[in-house]
Amino acid sequence: MKRLGKIMIAFVLTFAMVFAFAACSAKSGNDGDVSSVPADAVTETAEGGEEDSQNPVMNFIGKYYNGGAYILVEAEGKDGANFTVDWGMTDFSAEQYTFSGTIDMDTLKVTYSNSTKKLLTMDEEGTVIEEKVEYTDGSGVVIFHDDGTLEWQDENESERMIDNETFTFVVPE
Repeated sequence: MKRLGKIMIAFVLTFAMVFAFAACSAKSGNDGDVSSVPADAVTETAEGGEEDSQNPVMNFIGKYYNGGAYILVEAEGKDGANFTVDWGMTDFSAEQYTFSGTIDMDTLKVTYSNSTKKLLTMDEEGTVIEEKVEYTDGSGVVIFHDDGTLEWQDENESERMIDNETFTFVVPE
């Protein structure tokens, strides 16, 4: 008899949940279909209206590679982007750049003026044993392209960067 009571309670609770979902769906009036929402309402929300929108940099996060260096792209806040560039020079030394900026969605550019360049020395295991800051005021731009690449133009490294640097998105393993 106790088992029958438990089954009845479970049935009643399940039935109540189904009616609650149906009532919520009927109340919203669109059953999750956004085609009935005016286009300007969607645009206002995406441009920072009443609801928070996703950082557009989320469309570009990940690692990019150009044959000698990696760029890690991370999103921050509402429209910020953080970059870490690891440029391997030898087995025991590398350059690391870190910088951040805000994405312009019309041009897909992130302009920065806060780049820090470090020279790293590593031991045989790859552990950093020495860091030397070369500068902290680097500037430049990162441009995202629709083909899964990004272009890095660094004003401080312009002599070394011939035709800028194009990086291709690396698919995680």
